[in-house]
Amino acid sequence: MAEFRFSGAEDSAVKSGRVTGRSQETVHYDPEHSVHAVVHRHAQAAPQATAIVFDDHSISYGELELMSDALATYLIDAGVTKGDIVCLFVPRSLETIVAMLATLKVGAAYLPLDTTFPVDHLDYVIGDCEPKVVFVDTCSLATMRLVPSVKGTIADLHAIVADLAQQAERKPFEPVPCEGGDMAYVMYTSGSTGRPKGVSIPHRGITRLALDQNYVQIGSADVMLHAATIAFDASTFEIWTTLTNGGTIAGLPDGNFSVGRLRDVIRDNGVTSSLLTTGLFNLLADFSCGELPTLRHMMFGGEVASAEHIKRFQKAHPDCRLTNLYGPTEITVLATAFDIPAGFDGKDVPIGGAVSHTGILIVDEDRRPVGRGIEGELVLTGEGVAIGYFRRPELTAERFITIRTEQGDVRGYLTGDLAVLSDDGILLFRGRRDRQIKLNGKRIELDEIEAALRRDPRLADGVVICQNLDQSHKRIVGYLCPREGTRADDAELIRDVMERLRNSLPAYMIPSAVIVLDELPLHQSGKVDRARLPLPVDALPAENAPVASRTEALLQDLWRNVLSQQAVELDRNFFDLGGTSLQLMRVHAALEVNLSRSIDVVALFKHPTIHELADFLDGKSSASARAMTAAERAALQKKNISHFRRSAS
Repeated sequence: MAEFRFSGAEDSAVKSGRVTGRSQETVHYDPEHSVHAVVHRHAQAAPQATAIVFDDHSISYGELELMSDALATYLIDAGVTKGDIVCLFVPRSLETIVAMLATLKVGAAYLPLDTTFPVDHLDYVIGDCEPKVVFVDTCSLATMRLVPSVKGTIADLHAIVADLAQQAERKPFEPVPCEGGDMAYVMYTSGSTGRPKGVSIPHRGITRLALDQNYVQIGSADVMLHAATIAFDASTFEIWTTLTNGGTIAGLPDGNFSVGRLRDVIRDNGVTSSLLTTGLFNLLADFSCGELPTLRHMMFGGEVASAEHIKRFQKAHPDCRLTNLYGPTEITVLATAFDIPAGFDGKDVPIGGAVSHTGILIVDEDRRPVGRGIEGELVLTGEGVAIGYFRRPELTAERFITIRTEQGDVRGYLTGDLAVLSDDGILLFRGRRDRQIKLNGKRIELDEIEAALRRDPRLADGVVICQNLDQSHKRIVGYLCPREGTRADDAELIRDVMERLRNSLPAYMIPSAVIVLDELPLHQSGKVDRARLPLPVDALPAENAPVASRTEALLQDLWRNVLSQQAVELDRNFFDLGGTSLQLMRVHAALEVNLSRSIDVVALFKHPTIHELADFLDGKSSASARAMTAAERAALQKKNISHFRRSAS
């Protein structure tokens, strides 16, 4: 019998980027093939080839097959059958990818959840999907036990995989028959009705993303960076585009995420291809700090591209292909791509042309196709279109529609995005029809935030807007209208309402600035007039609060620049000022450059004010603060790292 093993640092071929023993198998796209069937072909062709690397641990394609077979047997014994849901409440890891493959082999679909989501959000999603098994790790187990709707088996994934790896005898496993139209995963996105909605993706949506494509060429010698949170659909691209082409996944372990850590993983593992959110790409462009010699293709997407950051990246990495990608979750990650030409000098970046196995239509208000040069709503068609919204037939019927064309009727997803198709077939993004926004790569329905605010018994009403601070910075602003007779001190009301909101919504949906109003401005129709809502006035510098050191002055300048505020107080918490995880990463990267030394990213969480952080950086922290035990450090990291996990998405 073959022996499972998790290889160590001796896998120098992978570490150096010179991956050997690769599969020469070429698998062409077939809409009826399942994802795991394609991966199996590569495992048969080159079982010794490295499939996944996380730090000093790696697994070959043969081992991936054996381990996923063993875990699939465990799922069958736990009562999982075809069409069931298996929840993955675990961070990025080698074992997580094994669990995804095992789930597909039993004909089930996996539900990836961010381990930092609040309990109320998890309770709704778990209750909606009713997973038979919920995989956790030791850190996420306590959170999942607080979710009332969990009815399935809660299982420690790492412990189970470790136990399976030690078993001398293993039952042979024959995958459950599965076709391209069967559901592979369910991924939840923000919902305009006030609750998140699950997007059901078929196997063919994934294989179409990876095989016989025109926007990317991944082969057996390629190494793909895996840095996205598994609950973000960029992870679908990272994992399955690689494994269905016989390449190697280089995972960024969940932990201290920083630009330097990201750069080191790319260099140390010989990464050749990567997909980052636009915000994270911009950060890498600003602080790439040296060559990335093996990186030949950088892809980014999720927000409107920044021409300045594209130029900066091209100047630092002239031999690296650069591609701007566009696509909602409902089309299986992406629908269009635009290759940035060398020496790009434009101001606006198109979202490009359709990727293979995908169609694009522009329709008018009556949902009739319009010609080139005419603005309309974008409809996406082809093999990547989702099955629909999980257990939401009415919403599915509303957004997944049939369009009558000259070639016949075609099913497509009505995106809500406005676009124009140029004469040369290039798609230009023109904004949204509704109140959906993108913030740090995350899709947010402002109506969902408002619905959560209106469930607060202290409020008569609550609304939010998206404020554009400058070309590349924006924030969510909340307006609270207290219920008569319940008004408290404004600061106390804001604190209590935001605390309740944090218990029901993911952190990236919490307003960065909040204003209390006696009443909301209204149109004559009685609807809220959002154009008349007062914008926040950033605080001016406090009098008699001199900067005590050069480090404080540096931090104050960095915070002002990153937060787009005229002034910041020395004793205000970074996140209380509306800072985001991505912005804190920018502060961290800039600090390392300005101080010419490495800085532990956890320090920025432990010392969240300018005054405290400056004292720490200058060596003035108290002895007790410096002398953290390993256990205390781990607890602090677990408590605060939720902000950084989303930055990797």
